[in-house]
Amino acid sequence: MLENYTEKLVREVLKEYKSKDPVCDCDNCEDDVVATVLNQMPPKYFLSDAPQGERVAYVLSKKLRFDALIKISEAVPQVLKQNHPEA
Repeated sequence: MLENYTEKLVREVLKEYKSKDPVCDCDNCEDDVVATVLNQMPPKYFLSDAPQGERVAYVLSKKLRFDALIKISEAVPQVLKQNHPEA
């Protein structure tokens, strides 16, 4: 199955972000935050014979996770403002 590992990384970082800073938990807001962030980051796909360790190392990359966290912290207020204008 084809999988965008950048999306996997962003969803993991967003889950950690939400555990420390509760935000809207609906699927639409979460997907909008993920889409906003993914539009700012390059996708990453691995060939079928790529070692599992290489895939895990990508998702655990501190630099990429930090970049994703910055983009998430910028995207959350934008998405909440769009989806919940009264907030």
